Amino acid sequence: MKKMMIALAAAAAIAAGSMSVSAESLWKYNDTITIDMQETSIKKTTNGHEILNFVAVEAIEGGTCTYTYAYDRTAGTIQVVEMEKETKKLHYKSNFTPTSVNSSNPVIRARAQMAEDVYQKKVGHKK
Repeated sequence: MKKMMIALAAAAAIAAGSMSVSAESLWKYNDTITIDMQETSIKKTTNGHEILNFVAVEAIEGGTCTYTYAYDRTAGTIQVVEMEKETKKLHYKSNFTPTSVNSSNPVIRARAQMAEDVYQKKVGHKK
């Protein structure tokens, strides 16, 4: 429910053109993607892996697509843990297995770059 409220708020703000960059909460990553930095976390596992978890809401025609990511900086992988697409005519969820950030797929590489940007912002190295 919380993810849905974030998605709806982000979509409404994007549609209204009033979304602004905020270090405390919503970060407009680009023209279509907003990340709630309060929902972002960095955890270290018992085997020494550093994992960034975050949610990115993408405004799409007629709705939103909400991605929940797990970025393992130690293993060099990015995973879409859950993707939820919602429009007036369509609602579905999907997920994907972890993929190397060094993939030749440009979509994976862009997601990995976004994850690294989120990480840097979370630890205070990026504005």
